[in-house]
Amino acid sequence: MKSIIMKRAEIVLPDRYSGYEALNAFIASFAESEGYSTVFTEELQLAMKEAFVNAVKHGNREQEGLTVFCTLTAVANTLLASVMDYGKGFNLDALPNPVEPMNLFRLSGRGIYIIRSIAEGITLKCDQNGSVLTMCYRPR
Repeated sequence: MKSIIMKRAEIVLPDRYSGYEALNAFIASFAESEGYSTVFTEELQLAMKEAFVNAVKHGNREQEGLTVFCTLTAVANTLLASVMDYGKGFNLDALPNPVEPMNLFRLSGRGIYIIRSIAEGITLKCDQNGSVLTMCYRPR
């Protein structure tokens, strides 16, 4: 019987945009240890950056002292990437489409669109403790 090997790593980041540098290095280190391609690693970094920025801005509302938890879990041929904040969450299906003409010049609103274009699938779970956005990938 073949066993499934799982690798999990997590990082806790301060609720400041500058925390992305540590997140980026965390992702690069994990991806290298798993043998992911450079292209996949860069796509993962972009998607995680968008999720992190959303967590800081919309989830934690830039409140000093809050943190953002990021987790990478590799199981078989799947990677789950999660970003948790202390926000109440939102409805993934109710977001405006950023490529519709009336939304093209908005200054925000493209993060989830970018994440969806990279990830195989995304889910959002919310409870009294906060929100967790989980992105599923098939690494290359």
